[in-house]
Amino acid sequence: MNALEKNIAAARGEALAASLLASAALQSVFMFVPPQDREKFISGLNAFVDHALNRAGPADANANDDEPNTLMRETARFQAMQHLDAMTQMFKGPPAGS
Repeated sequence: MNALEKNIAAARGEALAASLLASAALQSVFMFVPPQDREKFISGLNAFVDHALNRAGPADANANDDEPNTLMRETARFQAMQHLDAMTQMFKGPPAGS
């Protein structure tokens, strides 16, 4: 493994750790949200993430000139939505008939 690969692996590991800790923190917060309000809370989090990432768009409105940052934002959006979708499913319980 060369130095660049080591740096990339370390950065990805740090990002994964941050993601896991954030997910655990959100799950802890949900213990204080009444069950009937959890979907609304998650919906608000989804809107916040989407809005924050949209605001952080390219400076000149041309995403092709800002490809690395666009990829970073869209990867963050995908990962965040995956976590929030998984939490939504967790709170809804197993599918009917399972």
